[in-house]
Amino acid sequence: MLVAIGVAALLLVVLGENMLFADDPAADPCRAPSAAPPAETALLPAGLSFDQIGTVTRVRKAERHIMVQAVTTKPLDDVTVVIQDAVTAAGYRPAGMDNEGFEAEVFFTTGSYAAGQARVRQAFCAGRWDIDLVLLDRAAAPSSTTLPTTIP
Repeated sequence: MLVAIGVAALLLVVLGENMLFADDPAADPCRAPSAAPPAETALLPAGLSFDQIGTVTRVRKAERHIMVQAVTTKPLDDVTVVIQDAVTAAGYRPAGMDNEGFEAEVFFTTGSYAAGQARVRQAFCAGRWDIDLVLLDRAAAPSSTTLPTTIP
C-alpha cells in the first residue's frame, strides 16, 4: 500500500513538473538547435561552410584537430554528399563513404594523410541527424615529437 502511494506521489510530481514547464522552450529537447557562437565558428577551416548542411552547434579545437558538431534535417543520402562537397571546398579530399541507412561516415585526406571523418547519426528528434566532424587542422604546426624509425 505504501509503495502504491509512493508511486502515485512520484507520478504527480513528474506530471506537475511537465505541466509547469510545458511552455518553456528550453524544456523541449526537439526545439530548434542553437547556433555556435561566432568565436567558435571562427575556428572552422577556411572555406568550410555549413550553410547548405545545417546548424553548427559547437566547434572545438584540440592540438591539431578541429571538432564540429551540427544538426541537419536533410535526408541522410543528401547530407553525406553535401558534407563531402563542403569539406572538399575547404581543401580536403574525399576518401570514401559508408552509408548504412541509419548512420553514415564520410572520410577525408589531405596530401598522403588521413585527415578526418564526418559521422552522421539519427538524432533523438524525428527527421533530424546529428553530425560529428573531426578534421586535421592543416594550418596547425606539426608536432615536434619525433618518432623513432628503428626498433631498439
